[in-house]
Amino acid sequence: MPEPDKRITSQQQLAGRAWDEANAWFLRVHSGLMSEQERREFAAWRRQDVGHDIQFRQAEQFWQALNGLASEVQREPLPCQVTDSSVEAVPACSGLSTWSRHKLRWGTAIAALIILTAFAPSLWSLIEFWSADHHTHTGERATVALTDGSLVHLNTQSALSVTLSSHRRSLSLKQGEALFEVAHDPARPFDVAVNGRVVRAIGTIFNIEHDGHRTIVSVLEGAVRLFEKENVSEIHAGDQVVFVDKQRASAPEPFSASAVTAWRRQELIFDHMPLEDIVAQMNRYRTDTIVVLGSALRAQQITGSLALDNPAHSLDLLQHTVPFHITRLTPFLTVLSH
Repeated sequence: MPEPDKRITSQQQLAGRAWDEANAWFLRVHSGLMSEQERREFAAWRRQDVGHDIQFRQAEQFWQALNGLASEVQREPLPCQVTDSSVEAVPACSGLSTWSRHKLRWGTAIAALIILTAFAPSLWSLIEFWSADHHTHTGERATVALTDGSLVHLNTQSALSVTLSSHRRSLSLKQGEALFEVAHDPARPFDVAVNGRVVRAIGTIFNIEHDGHRTIVSVLEGAVRLFEKENVSEIHAGDQVVFVDKQRASAPEPFSASAVTAWRRQELIFDHMPLEDIVAQMNRYRTDTIVVLGSALRAQQITGSLALDNPAHSLDLLQHTVPFHITRLTPFLTVLSH
């Protein structure tokens, strides 16, 4: 029954968008830098839809809970901690029950993971996202038609800025993923700035995936020229390169065009991919965040495919392939463990 599925997906996208906006407003409000105009816009946003107000209250509760959890972890002394040097630690101190040790380790680990997960998108990245000319929210995709005839297809949680002039076409992929179909115009170079580099199209179709630190450039047709600090290289159709922050790009290697463009078909295709990387991809389409506990589980390699338009069902299918426990700690955090 396709209609109910479409309706559910639409509802999930709207909820994800409201959650993203609520968190962005929360950070603005508590930054202490809001102008009067922004305060009026914030008030109007809350009045616009009852769901906006609900999501903002949930965002407040979520961040307050994180802050409280962090404080509790920091305040809790180690069971055998001795604060007075004149007092000798007694042997009974090492007799902490197995349950108590497990509870302490579990609580500390979860608190740290929650905090790291929640604060990963920094205030600056949120500002960059919202200030971009075009952006997509969780589970949303969009196509941007440029005035020169080029098309840019944006994947979920992506942000793109565009500046077109009579001499140059300059774009900047702030975050996320985009497929570029470039219109031929030798008089105006088509440049995409990403992660400190510039990718220049040479009459081509190419895909860029950028997660903040790691960037993958895959060329589907034609070629691109990659400008790094003191290095210029060409990447031809059928090859891709990977670079992380300031490290030099890898040598071009063949890739699966079907796997790279699977997101256009709302699919995720993986071949011997670690569970950690699969989950990172799934997180881009979910309104909550999945965290994988345990290095062995994170490194577990899997081959297969998942549908991205039904995140909850995809997680259940993944569990049938790799046995793990699913613990939903809050509406915004899910933990996978052995």
